[in-house]
Amino acid sequence: DDDRLEADVKRFFEVHAPDYAKNIRVHIASGKYKKAHVEMRCTIPKDVVHELNKRTFVENGVERFITVDDAHGSPSMRCPRWIARYCRGRNLRFTHSCWCKHEALPTANAKYYLQEIDQWSAKGTEIWEKFMQSAPFHDGSYPTIVKISAIQNHTLSRLHEEYRGYLRNKNKEEPVVRELYHGTNNNILDVLYQHGLQPPSDTKASEMCPVSGGKGLCTTLCNNDCQYCTEKHDWNKCHMFGLGIYLADLSQKSHRYCSMPQQLRGGRRRFRMVICSVLGRSLEVAGHLTEKAAMHDVVNVRALGETLKEMIEPQKGAMLPTRHDVEGADILAVKGLGPYAARPGFSVINSEYIAYHPYQCLPKYEITYEV
Repeated sequence: DDDRLEADVKRFFEVHAPDYAKNIRVHIASGKYKKAHVEMRCTIPKDVVHELNKRTFVENGVERFITVDDAHGSPSMRCPRWIARYCRGRNLRFTHSCWCKHEALPTANAKYYLQEIDQWSAKGTEIWEKFMQSAPFHDGSYPTIVKISAIQNHTLSRLHEEYRGYLRNKNKEEPVVRELYHGTNNNILDVLYQHGLQPPSDTKASEMCPVSGGKGLCTTLCNNDCQYCTEKHDWNKCHMFGLGIYLADLSQKSHRYCSMPQQLRGGRRRFRMVICSVLGRSLEVAGHLTEKAAMHDVVNVRALGETLKEMIEPQKGAMLPTRHDVEGADILAVKGLGPYAARPGFSVINSEYIAYHPYQCLPKYEITYEV
């Protein structure tokens, strides 16, 4: 089983690389093939890695030959972390970076257009009523919906369906579908409508960068090969539950994430919020962060397998998900604890969801509103 395999991997390093085996972490990834991701506390020299590839690995008493490689890859190597047309490490420079050779983005030539929806139509009324259910917003304002538009991008729709097939094959069941709100920097919505919602980078956006500069961003839109965006992004009351795509079932919640609105006369502001189709099993967590920055650098759900108990203090009466639960999950669901049980900066009042793959979330509708 996974626990036995984890113990065998740790033993392998203790025997054959004892100088580097102290406090290593092992995560067993179960897919078509099983992989052991080993997180070292210090850099391991290349010659030691070469020697490890010559050693015999003993799994549950059976001798095997294995491949030991740098999980970050190299520019001459085809990416082994390419999952459903996307590599999570492509825009990471400091945490779980990937330096492999990647294919061009499947959305490189994608086109989109917005088709206005009559607010008095059945769909328009449905969107309007649900959006207004959580008004007034946290600042006491009542939004006025100006326009509702359907977002049409045939390339993204196809990739979303491919991701649905990937989850169907992975989980052996039809994926759960949710419609959730997404609030973000309104200056980059054109990028999201072409390429899909993007899990954020771990690197700051440089004002000198022609792609990411001048937009009011805290993290870059670029991949990890950008010559301008090279400074690490650290916790600054942001990305509370990891470097993911934040979504909510309440418009009031997502409004908190909307920024860079259009400024109107009389102090009014015009915002745009997105409604997305979101796929996958959820991993519900109910509790408080052990430290405010405890989960900031989390880049996917599976990374929580061994560390969740160090990051989350469960709510009274609640249990943390097991490692088996983590392995089977596709999206993180952080339970809102309400205004009396939540601790500011450590837990949330209203629930939120965090996804980590761009094609897991399809932007379907744009709501333009003023406050």
